[in-house]
Amino acid sequence: MNKKSKILFLVQLPPPVHGVSVVNKSLLESDLVSSQFKIESLPLVFVKNIKDIGRPSLLKIWYLLLTIFSLIKILISKKVDLVYFTISPTGFAFYRDIIFVFILKTFRKRLVYHLHGKGIRENAEKSKANNFLYKWMFKNTSVITLSKVLSLDIETVYRPKPYILNNGIKRVDIEEQINSELTTFVFLSNLNKSKGIKIFLDAINTTHKNGFRFKAKIIGNSSQDFSIEDLKKYVTANDLNSVVEILGPQYGNDKFAQLAMSDVLVFPTLNDCFPLSIIEAMQMKLSVISTPIGAIPEIIENGINGQILSENNKTTVSKAMINYINNPFLAKEYGLNNYNKFIQKYTQEKFEENFIKIINKILTNLR
Repeated sequence: MNKKSKILFLVQLPPPVHGVSVVNKSLLESDLVSSQFKIESLPLVFVKNIKDIGRPSLLKIWYLLLTIFSLIKILISKKVDLVYFTISPTGFAFYRDIIFVFILKTFRKRLVYHLHGKGIRENAEKSKANNFLYKWMFKNTSVITLSKVLSLDIETVYRPKPYILNNGIKRVDIEEQINSELTTFVFLSNLNKSKGIKIFLDAINTTHKNGFRFKAKIIGNSSQDFSIEDLKKYVTANDLNSVVEILGPQYGNDKFAQLAMSDVLVFPTLNDCFPLSIIEAMQMKLSVISTPIGAIPEIIENGINGQILSENNKTTVSKAMINYINNPFLAKEYGLNNYNKFIQKYTQEKFEENFIKIINKILTNLR
């Protein structure tokens, strides 16, 4: 029997709950992954609440020092064949993570970066120092990106061909729900303005004032720039209480049950890579209205399983919503296409199988 390779997971884990931490947690809890590799994990947890992301604090510095100490201890005391690192590609978190890269390279550890964000190309072009840091960081490493289009973000600083790994989620068993007679639109994300929550609200207001009857649900927790209280104030101020249901954060089967009682996910995001909320909606047979950001155009095709907005504003979102209100059969048709695509490409099983194949290829190339 072959000896299992030992992999150190240097990854973000919940809390807080967001796309990257959820994906990382699913890999660590995977029976299939643990059957193939011996896993050691070092969580990168510097905040407990989504609202604290991006805010400097002394507590974060303390957590950083503890994590540095723990990493050095693991590298000294244990043999590690490969380090799997979900590095932050931009912002303050990037410079923080460069400290870990320096330590890992000092110990001559083989690295694979799994990039869940973007902005590297822009950052590298802005600054010679950043360009140097990225090239040094990527030298003699392997890279996993979420899609072909996101691979373009690193082509100026990383010459080899990166591995492509689409996100995947677990299948859920939710009974068929009786939907409202009115078309129901749902927003699913933390309430960051960058996720398009304000655009969706303005589109709801526009559509309602134009006399259309529909329902809207908003699922998500407060963020640093938009809270549930802000949401409630907007809904009340615009007399939308009869239209909008504010559900707050929902998890597990509760979240999927709410999706199953909806028709269309509206996700007018301004900054994303491979949103889990879209593939969660696909699993529940929803159609999708979204934007040409990150990998989204690879997931959603106009007129097949949803709509990609040519412009992202309240008018275009409202027009897309009205199209579903006037043609309710479209949500069912596109939703079924979404479910079929989810089964083919975006299940947890596919994700884990492809992850294992990629890691095995990397390990083979290192021998």
